[in-house]
Amino acid sequence: MKRLLFYIVFLGLSLPAFAQQGDAYVSADSVTIGDRFELTVVLGHDGTRSALFPHSMLPDSIQQVGAAFGLGDFEILDVLKEGGRPYDLGGRIDSVVYEATTFALDTARVAGIPVGLASDMDTLVAMTPPVFLRIGSLVPEDAAELKDITPLADFDRSWWPWILGMLALSAIVFALWWKRRRDGEDESTGATLEPETPPYDEAVERLTELAAMDLSDPEIVKPFYVELTDILRTYVGRRARVPALESTTRELLDKLQRSQAGTVVPGEVLSEIDDVLSHADLVKFADLQPLLEKTRDMVTETRSAIEGAESALRADEEQRQAEERARLEEEMYAPPEEMGEEN
Repeated sequence: MKRLLFYIVFLGLSLPAFAQQGDAYVSADSVTIGDRFELTVVLGHDGTRSALFPHSMLPDSIQQVGAAFGLGDFEILDVLKEGGRPYDLGGRIDSVVYEATTFALDTARVAGIPVGLASDMDTLVAMTPPVFLRIGSLVPEDAAELKDITPLADFDRSWWPWILGMLALSAIVFALWWKRRRDGEDESTGATLEPETPPYDEAVERLTELAAMDLSDPEIVKPFYVELTDILRTYVGRRARVPALESTTRELLDKLQRSQAGTVVPGEVLSEIDDVLSHADLVKFADLQPLLEKTRDMVTETRSAIEGAESALRADEEQRQAEERARLEEEMYAPPEEMGEEN
């Protein structure tokens, strides 16, 4: 406080000789790296203009976010207070107090801090005298001097630790290899396994349970559609052997049309599948509030789509089986001479 009064008196006495006078000082004689201290900037002028300090000269984008900025070796963290008052002998004294820190070594230096005086016509800018701050060492003065690195200790060389380590490493590698092999066998075996319940029977059973759900509670509607689409997607994925659960509605329909099943299933059945999944997407993701009757009809539409697909796929399978039996019978009962000619 005494130091601030000294600067005010000094600047006040200087006003008659100079149009403006600026100065700056810190609140401590020395700090350690990272310590916070106060930096005070004082500007004396004749009072006909508005005082400008470094933070008010920054671009608007930096002022709005309140980001830290640098002044020489000082990092300005915040504006603690800012103000001013008329001086008794004439003129005005303005000042600002910053919270600052520094990461310099030995001595932190600011060559000069910009201050300005603004009017409607122009802005005058000047620099304060340099500011210095001593940086204290983090190592205590009475700390012992650094010593040389201790030489490596000599140990008796023994090969047994190395041998045991190699054996342990070999055992770990063999265990990992064996586990990876078993996991691979399990995956290859599991990939060919189908659930005991056929896809069509599973879908019909789940649809029957879904149709019995009480839809009087609006909170049940969205879980209802989640289960409905899971039933249809699971059936399509298992029956057509396409990744249905992890695909979007558009992706699923594209994959289904490009699959072998897509060439068999009639177009009207594909349209029914599209209608069910698209309507369910609106309920699940767009918060569509469907009518109760429409919600109940969705079970019937889903069952119709599954039955249409199953009927077409079974007819195609039966036709393929009949063609295969005919081919085998033709080969089995072919005359010997014809078989010889073919060879």
